Amino acid sequence: MKRKYYRYLLYAAEIFAFFIIEGTPGLIPEIYLAKPLLLVSAAVCAAAFELPVFSLVFGILCGLIIDVGTGGVMGLTSIILGTVCYYEASWNNKYIKNNIYFVLLYSAVCSAAVVSLKFFIFYYIKNYGGNMLFYTTHYLPRMLYTWAVTPLVYVVTMAVSKSFRKEKRKIKVKKRKRAAPSKRSAAGRRRAKHAIQ
Repeated sequence: MKRKYYRYLLYAAEIFAFFIIEGTPGLIPEIYLAKPLLLVSAAVCAAAFELPVFSLVFGILCGLIIDVGTGGVMGLTSIILGTVCYYEASWNNKYIKNNIYFVLLYSAVCSAAVVSLKFFIFYYIKNYGGNMLFYTTHYLPRMLYTWAVTPLVYVVTMAVSKSFRKEKRKIKVKKRKRAAPSKRSAAGRRRAKHAIQ
């Protein structure tokens, strides 16, 4: 089996571990009854190290698991995560430098989009009343919590991404020796020139 398939298995294990951690009561402290969406951070962090196609699939998979776990509209989160992760992986090292600061930016965009859409569909459309108060006390803490744990998820994902990769060997290039200057005298070169003519 190729090294990358072992790495993909580790990514699958990471998804499973974060899903268990997120769903276990009392394991993660709640802030205003809110827990972080660890799989949003995991998808964004994986896209920082992997190719666009894998990042797209990984984002869609994480989104589907979030929708199943939170009872959301199937496919809504996966569309957001898949799209953001695909473009993040495409732009990395081409237009922008891959580092934790841009990962935090992508995490902020993803968590804001996912949480705000859930609020819009499950609360605002149903017109329960007190929209802004409910958003700031329940949905906004979840968004900020997701963004805050991203550096920890980034460290774990970076360790997974670096596993089972082939090390790039440095190829030593031999320098060519310059040809020794000709010992012929100026008079000898003139005689050779006249002989040719």
